[in-house]
Amino acid sequence: MELSLSGVSKTYRSGRVKAVRDFTASFGPGVYGILGANGAGKSSLMNIITGALRPDSGEMRWNGLPVREQLSSYLSVLGYMPQQQGLYPNFTAKQFLWYMAALKGIKKEDASRQIPELFRMVNLESGANRRLGTFSGGMKQRILIAQALLGDPQLLVLDEPTAGLDPKERIRN
Repeated sequence: MELSLSGVSKTYRSGRVKAVRDFTASFGPGVYGILGANGAGKSSLMNIITGALRPDSGEMRWNGLPVREQLSSYLSVLGYMPQQQGLYPNFTAKQFLWYMAALKGIKKEDASRQIPELFRMVNLESGANRRLGTFSGGMKQRILIAQALLGDPQLLVLDEPTAGLDPKERIRN
């Protein structure tokens, strides 16, 4: 399992703002962090990795093959937690995870096994039937972590995963 990026660049505002400039790296099994100041292009890079944003130049490969040639299979092994919390406030946490499982094409029997385990993993068992609109910022972060883990992804991209978590939950997660 390897994701490699070669010469990836992204600009905005007709080329005046260079968000990502000639980024090259290979990611094998393991945990990686991308650090940088606000506005350094970290979220743009993650959006390129997840296929939500197309780079202006460069190439991205998954297991040696260009991602653009295998986009649907690449996306099927990807788990993503965005920095911005785009949650449905009237959904319960359980409804949200079931909805995300359906969007990811996860079989019902697999989802029914995974969802309770994910609630346990992110310490939200008691909030499973609460509406997301009533969740604190940290609880929202944890439900987003849970949805990223749905389907047991091979590649997990988390954008600011500990933002809003209290210190005990940062250690737990």
